[in-house]
Parts: sequence; C-alpha cells; structure tokens
Amino acid sequence: MSKTRAALRPMRILGIFAHPDDESFCAGGTLARYAALGAEVMVVSATRGEAGQIRSAGIATRRTLGQVRAQELSLACQRLGIQHAVCLDYGDGRLQGVDQDVLIGAIVQIIRSFRPEVVITFGPDGGYGHPDHIAISAATTAACVRSGEGHHAPSQLAAGLAPHRPAQLFYSHFPQKRQLLLEQLAHWLVQARTRFQGTSEFAYALLLLCEEATLLHYSCDHVDIT
Repeated sequence: MSKTRAALRPMRILGIFAHPDDESFCAGGTLARYAALGAEVMVVSATRGEAGQIRSAGIATRRTLGQVRAQELSLACQRLGIQHAVCLDYGDGRLQGVDQDVLIGAIVQIIRSFRPEVVITFGPDGGYGHPDHIAISAATTAACVRSGEGHHAPSQLAAGLAPHRPAQLFYSHFPQKRQLLLEQLAHWLVQARTRFQGTSEFAYALLLLCEEATLLHYSCDHVDIT
C-alpha cells in the first residue's frame, strides 16, 4: 500500500483476547470510542469460551456454550460499533498448552491481513493471572514483532501477505482498588430519593457484578445476596 493510500485509510485497531467478553471488560470503552470516531476495529477471540461457567440453564448447555458465547461476542461488538469479530477454535482453558509458534503464526497472519496501526491485548500478567490471558498476551506480543519480519512465515509471504508491524501495542491494565462494595451500595441506597424495590433479576445482576469486581480487584470485599 502506498503512503498516500495509507494516509487516506481510517486508523485500524486490532484487539486480541482469549475469550468472548474479554473485549468488553478489557477495552470496550476504548474500542467503542475510536470506532465512533471512524476507526476500523477488529476483535479476535482465540477461543469460543466453551469452558466458561453456565450461570443459567436456560441460556446454554455445556454442548452449546461455545456457540452461544461466539454469538454474544458478535452482538457485543455490534453494540460497541466494532466492525469485525472473529472467534478462533483453540480450546478454552488450554491456550497455554498450544504450541507457541502455532499460536503466534495465527496472530501474525491476522495482523498481516488486517494491517492495524494499534493492537490491544492483555498484559503479561493476564490481568489477574488467568493462564489463557497470559498465553494470548505472550503470543500477541511476539506476533507484533514477527509480523514485520521479512523472513517470518514464508508461506504467508508467498500467499501475498506482506510484512506489517503495528506502530503501537497496548496492554489492558487492571488497577487494584481499595473500594468497598458494601460501602458504595450503602451510599447509593441512602442517597436514593425513592424507596428501592429491586427485582430478582436485579439482585442476580448485582451478584454477578460483585463477583466480577472482586475477581478483577476493583473492590476488596465481597457481597452475598440471599
């Protein structure tokens, strides 16, 4: 691509994560903002998330969970304004066992095909130590270098995928906070002008929020809802 054509092309951003939903809690706001500003955005999930928890029997079975989560990724990307969503078929919970060169090669191919200026993935710690997150971080970091090397993956080069090295690689960061969820909830209820009457669906959603906030270290306490 000539420099003139490249200058006229919208900025391209590539998010590479391990599971459907990683894109939303890692960089959803960032991706939505730049998509709204005209950037072309692609999100890639290395797995279909088939080993995840099934919190409601009416949503998925163990057999259908991967398909359901892949559909959720597509819908989430539509809501965020992301134009491209791709699920690869590496095993959920088994990314660390995948041959690193194979995983890097797959990401190199995606980078050379989409040719992003910016790549976003997990940091080396996987955000909070998740093995799949750590594996995809390491593979993406290496791929951002190798994708620009003229001798790497000659079969891709022969197929017409020219070398391309992204200008910037960003890691999602999860800063630990000392906030107390119970304290935040108490302030919220006290300040409410009308008496709060929550539904069972609200209580269930609040429980999920509390569990995930604690897991990601956004809070340092835990809330049980009975």
